[in-house]
Amino acid sequence: MKNILVLFSVVLFSASDSLAQVVLDRFHDKVRGRAEQRADQAMDRAIDKVEEAITQKPERKGTGKGDETETAQPVPATDTGTTFKSYSSYDFVRGEHVRYAEDFSQDVIGEFPMHWATNNRGEAVTIEGLPGKWMRMFIGEFVSPEIKKLPDNFTVEFDMLLTYMGNDEQDFGSIFPRFEWQLLQLASGGESARLFAQGGNEVRKLSLIVQPAYEDRSSIYVQSYDKGAMYFEGGNKDLKKFSNNYRRPFHVAFWVQKQRLRCWINEEKVYDIPQAIAPQTAFNHLGFLMSDNNQEENVGVYVSNIRVSEGTADMRSKLITEGKLVTNGILFDANSDRIKPESAAVLKQIASVMQENAQARVRIDGYTDSDGEDAKNLDLSQRRANAVKNALANVYKIDASRMETKGMGEAKPVADNTTKEGKAQNRRVEFIKL
Repeated sequence: MKNILVLFSVVLFSASDSLAQVVLDRFHDKVRGRAEQRADQAMDRAIDKVEEAITQKPERKGTGKGDETETAQPVPATDTGTTFKSYSSYDFVRGEHVRYAEDFSQDVIGEFPMHWATNNRGEAVTIEGLPGKWMRMFIGEFVSPEIKKLPDNFTVEFDMLLTYMGNDEQDFGSIFPRFEWQLLQLASGGESARLFAQGGNEVRKLSLIVQPAYEDRSSIYVQSYDKGAMYFEGGNKDLKKFSNNYRRPFHVAFWVQKQRLRCWINEEKVYDIPQAIAPQTAFNHLGFLMSDNNQEENVGVYVSNIRVSEGTADMRSKLITEGKLVTNGILFDANSDRIKPESAAVLKQIASVMQENAQARVRIDGYTDSDGEDAKNLDLSQRRANAVKNALANVYKIDASRMETKGMGEAKPVADNTTKEGKAQNRRVEFIKL
């Protein structure tokens, strides 16, 4: 640059005054233009790095043996202040006996989950920043294996995540396809799910249909069918909070009691319909349906932590009359003693029993499944029991002197620790009346 300035000075000295002024002005313009160009390039590189950190297209890393890892990176969610207080009106209580549990832990990354059926494709994936495995769904129908012996009273729960790896300037509603959460009654037998996914089986079906829309809003409506004929159709409801959960996991819960249907998304109750389901319906499969979308590769729709449970018994009679209450409805983060906010309904009911029986004292026993080391499980179960006591004392104002805690670790399993359903059953909290 120094040599260029010297050469430029010689040329300028030998030129006429008018020509020298023109050359000087153009030189200043050129220098300014190059400086602005370099600044723009540096700014573009900085913006590119930020955008890559926020939305990154799934990256495949192959081992050459068909074992691939796909990572979809959601935007880190800001702290929205979600606490037990925000779940104060959440009255969902998960069933106490697990009939079906699925977290896709047994499935090979990049392969379609082995126990499910589809008419298109899907794959087991991991998601950066989130525990466990998820099933990524593409356009088509996805049907669970058969879930036997579902009673009239049962609950269904799962976690979902929506991401987009394309142009973030596009509106939510213009990106995502319509999709459905389904409860299905199919003919018994291993082929029923596959036949339904191919459109070859008449069913009883309940669908909650989500239609993304513009301006960060969505609508949701209910349809139920009795052997293919429409039985019930609920009206559209605005679902602004659904769009707000874009790029962060959200929790969906159904509670079926004969013909009655209740549905929650996180702490918000979306529907409570007394006669949504055709009489004599006996659901035995879960289903998910994705409609057509021309951005299938960029749209990420993921599901995990599916759980179907038999409806819960009355807590009051269990604890006070029988002297013992066992619950799987107090949920914790993985390998942590942090209680999930959706546990609020169960804790609130227990607190109500304690308040109505002011002389009652309880011991809170924490249990884990058999995964991990014995000593770590024992410590974790003790910390979780302590966390339950602290929540009842600090949030629900139960006198701490009325509660004791004990960590039991993986001792005294109530179900088979070699199955997912059994492990879910063994991860529990017991209240023992003293």
